[in-house]
Amino acid sequence: MSICEQCKEQGKKNSRSKPHEQLSKVGEQRIFKGVKSRRFEEQDYQCQTCAAKFTQSNNKNDLAWTLWQS
Repeated sequence: MSICEQCKEQGKKNSRSKPHEQLSKVGEQRIFKGVKSRRFEEQDYQCQTCAAKFTQSNNKNDLAWTLWQS
């Protein structure tokens, strides 16, 4: 199955952007703690339309929305 238009746009969004309405959370949110109270969070999502899988991260060194599978 090919990726839907909403997922194509989702990959371009920044870390503060909300998931589109067809993306559902998968699993628990992961919290990574580092030195001097640096931390970031990641959450996995899956599209109910095209089954694409994303990870949303607020780590400044990562992409905000990473497409893993479509």
